[in-house]
Amino acid sequence: MPQISIIIPVFNRAHCMERALASLHLQGLSDWELIIGDDASTDATWDIVQRTIPAARLARLEVNSGAAAARNAAIKMATGEFLAFLDSDDEWLPGKLAAQIDFLENHPDFALCATSHLFQRRNGIRREVLVHNPPDWKAQLHRGQIFHGASTPLLRRSVLEKVGLQDQSLRVLEDWDWMLRISQDHKIHVLPDLLTLIHENGPSDPDFTRLSTERFLSKHGKDFLSLGETHQRNIESQHWENAARCFFRHSRNREGMECLAKSFRKNPTRNPALLAAFPLAWWDDLFRTRILRSVLAKRSGLSIV
Repeated sequence: MPQISIIIPVFNRAHCMERALASLHLQGLSDWELIIGDDASTDATWDIVQRTIPAARLARLEVNSGAAAARNAAIKMATGEFLAFLDSDDEWLPGKLAAQIDFLENHPDFALCATSHLFQRRNGIRREVLVHNPPDWKAQLHRGQIFHGASTPLLRRSVLEKVGLQDQSLRVLEDWDWMLRISQDHKIHVLPDLLTLIHENGPSDPDFTRLSTERFLSKHGKDFLSLGETHQRNIESQHWENAARCFFRHSRNREGMECLAKSFRKNPTRNPALLAAFPLAWWDDLFRTRILRSVLAKRSGLSIV
């Protein structure tokens, strides 16, 4: 039985697959298996995997169903004591898995070990995301998944018996939801070392984002409320703002304004600067400009897609 099962979900990733696979050989470990969760790809993704790592195994979905479904299919085939997750457009830096294995083997009371990471924009500029472990990861994960739960965690397989698989009804936020569920009864640690490279990708599908936001908030609302009504309203406001940004980045301004209105109704004072988005969205719709997209891209540091 291999020590580590590496899970990579893919959907038409032939253009970046070699980069992700190359990073697996930089880990200083040999006792691992690779399982590809293929979400009904139609390109040469699997051919590239077979050519690069012939021993890789395939869990293929016949219908495109999302990253959670692809990961779950791969997880069901995994035999390792530990599960490591990598998105196909990201890469691990040298020694990542070795450092995580060392931590978990020396701290048997911890269920999950993640890492700090570098975030690289499309223009090549990188920024460091240094993560400091809070006193309570459960509360911290209400506000944000700052350690990027899709590509940095190494998880004990035994945790699955209590937590279960990822929620396939969530086409986005599925990894955040999973980390929240894990944090309920398990200890999490994030290494300060910058051992993962996250590449900027395009905005999520806005319709999936809206539906997933509704389900995510419904699932975790009581947990958010456990820290007070103000806390709950802040978190819900934050998530609806994120959904609004997704629509704005797709130039679907009217739907973005609907989500932003929900954000303000939850907490009108949390981020009042965003009130400026309403006239900008109206202007863009009227004159077919993209001013709001440009403003949001500059504020977030993300490229315009």
